[in-house]
Amino acid sequence: MEFHDPWQTVQRILARKHQYGITRLGSVTELDWIRIPVVQVVRPESLSVSVNQGKGLTFPLAAISALMESLEGWASERISSDIVTTAPFSELNKNMLWSYLDAGDSIEPLSWIAGVDLLSGNRLSVPLALVDTTYTFPSPHPRWMPRDTTGLAAGTSVRQATIHACLEILERHARCKAMRTPHFFDRYQVASRSVTSGSAGEILEKLNAVGFTVGIWQIPAPHELPVYWCQIMEGSDRASFAPLPGEGFGCDLSHDRALTKALLEACQSRLGVISAAREDIRTELYGNADATELTAWRKRLASGGRLITWQEPPVNHDRTFQHVLKAMQLAGARAVALVMLYTDDEVPLHVVRVVAPPLETNPEIYYAQ
Repeated sequence: MEFHDPWQTVQRILARKHQYGITRLGSVTELDWIRIPVVQVVRPESLSVSVNQGKGLTFPLAAISALMESLEGWASERISSDIVTTAPFSELNKNMLWSYLDAGDSIEPLSWIAGVDLLSGNRLSVPLALVDTTYTFPSPHPRWMPRDTTGLAAGTSVRQATIHACLEILERHARCKAMRTPHFFDRYQVASRSVTSGSAGEILEKLNAVGFTVGIWQIPAPHELPVYWCQIMEGSDRASFAPLPGEGFGCDLSHDRALTKALLEACQSRLGVISAAREDIRTELYGNADATELTAWRKRLASGGRLITWQEPPVNHDRTFQHVLKAMQLAGARAVALVMLYTDDEVPLHVVRVVAPPLETNPEIYYAQ
């Protein structure tokens, strides 16, 4: 995400930290060898995770990334009951837009919230379970409703937040398809030595300088926006802080921006494990890893992949929004429902949720299988 003055935005948000329930903003960068800026924000009364992380090429960008992540949860937990309606699933699914959901009892009352379809301009009702992040027990939503945070985004403008949300949906939908693709890791790996320029090249240079091995895969997609999956691993010449690969993913309007996102997220994911502060880190990431398997995978990352020369997609950045919506349609979205969750022009801060039926957006279910 781009900000004209990220540090000013950080200061304005911190001036309201008590309103948002934020108690700490701190860097965890020095816990790892890489030194890519990673920042954590603590919001103890969160109804999902209380610790959020952000990353960036600079500390102000990492700080704003972490704060925006936390504020997404803050806003999506505080949806006023005044804008929520209750109706049976069958009543508000007459256009069959939500038929991909495993609806259970179609006459069961559900909570709904109003959204706008960015493809048609029409208003439509969206199941609240696909929008809020109230992860309390018992759940306020039926057990059969899918829950994840894909498409939840904050930004300093509605347009910026909406684009961010759509790119996240495209990335996670592509990941779901990759998880179902036979021999994906064999077929789509890109040699990391192909990347020598741009922000991605700078990050790779830093990783190489501290002895890390990097694996890169380009996930195929039915649109022109690049999608990347990255893994990074420490070398075998020292005891590992986090032995399992750190993973990251990214989709954006250029190869450099998408790959930069993925590499930054991989660096951040390692620090999520090393700092041991996040409640959603899976237990197995702290367990004993098979050294032989890790060595073999490290060699595979280092030696695998095809050499490529980037051909950036022909994107007119004055029409970024239209390019992203077109990519959503090509990915299979029948609607792109925008739900406004919070807006404050003084910060400025805008939080949105985008839902794109029937796109699959929760790749985590494949890890559990």
